[in-house]
Amino acid sequence: MVEDNTIPHLEKDDSEAAQPSVTGGEPHEVQPTESAAEPGTSAPQTLEEALAEYGISLFPEQIRQLDRYFHLRNEWNAQMNLTRHTDYRKFVGRDIIDTLSFARVLQPDEVVLDVGTGSGVPGIILAILRPDLQIALCESVGKRARAVADMCEKLELPLPVLVGKAENFLAAGGWEFHSLVIRAVATLLELMRWFKPYWPCFDRMLLLKGPTWVEERGQARHYGVMHGYALRIVDRYTIPDTGAESVLLQVCPEDRLVPPRGCQLRKLRYEIFPTGLITPDRPGPLARFQSPQKQSGKKESPAQTPQHGQVKTGTRRQEKSSQSKKSGKASRSTTGQAGQAPATDPSQKAKMKSRKRKGDQKEKERGEKSP
Repeated sequence: MVEDNTIPHLEKDDSEAAQPSVTGGEPHEVQPTESAAEPGTSAPQTLEEALAEYGISLFPEQIRQLDRYFHLRNEWNAQMNLTRHTDYRKFVGRDIIDTLSFARVLQPDEVVLDVGTGSGVPGIILAILRPDLQIALCESVGKRARAVADMCEKLELPLPVLVGKAENFLAAGGWEFHSLVIRAVATLLELMRWFKPYWPCFDRMLLLKGPTWVEERGQARHYGVMHGYALRIVDRYTIPDTGAESVLLQVCPEDRLVPPRGCQLRKLRYEIFPTGLITPDRPGPLARFQSPQKQSGKKESPAQTPQHGQVKTGTRRQEKSSQSKKSGKASRSTTGQAGQAPATDPSQKAKMKSRKRKGDQKEKERGEKSP
């Protein structure tokens, strides 16, 4: 396993500063600022006020969509437990800031799977901030998935919502992604175990973790699940309300690592991306391009070729079958039709006639000698 054993602060160089902004417009600062209000101060009454507290600037259309999503989520939250972030300050300070971390790392036009989307974070917010991405949401709890699908429809976001476990869809075939984005789902050890058989279906994991990530890394190393994979910190920031540090971790196969913190991504773009609720274990849009073995998640076994001096089993069976057919034909030719005596060879017939004539002549001679 290749890892960063130290935890250096990520310094932005010129190449990072030149990357596209999360809004698709001019680059802007997305890190929370010191101007964020202290806990206990008057709560912001609008989303614009809450964004201003954290020094985040977005396009008006994005703010409108995020505000609409905030209210739709609160409406559903009154019917079921979706989130505790029901005021603007928590919505911005946790949900939007966390999503901005993913948005800074994802490359243009990536295909992304939000594993365990819950109330739609980060998937729905990411779709609003990064319309260039192709995003699928996955939620194993059916009622939550239906609520998220309803919010996507009302927000006019053409996102598929996969109902079931993400690993089951990957096993069904036809689903491939550049990145799995995962926030508050499970430990590093559990995630590595769940998705170990399905790495051919995606390139990397992006995991948002709090201060306990070091312990999770140690546990994963202890059980050997990180062998062959590189772990990198690709983003970090401090949550203003709590002062706790959050880190965005990238897990990438070692042979696909682009030093120091990149990952080589496959060429992938869905021509037709499904929308709405997707039933469990349903093969994805790429299934028609895949072999049956790949659709089922099984590796294709190479054809077995006979070693020198050996014969394939099928060939032996064919030879035995042909021999039995020949012997059957031979037996039928000697026995003739059913119930009849076997045919006699012409030479044998001639000998029998000659013997008969000799016998008849001897009897005639004996008859002439007798008185």
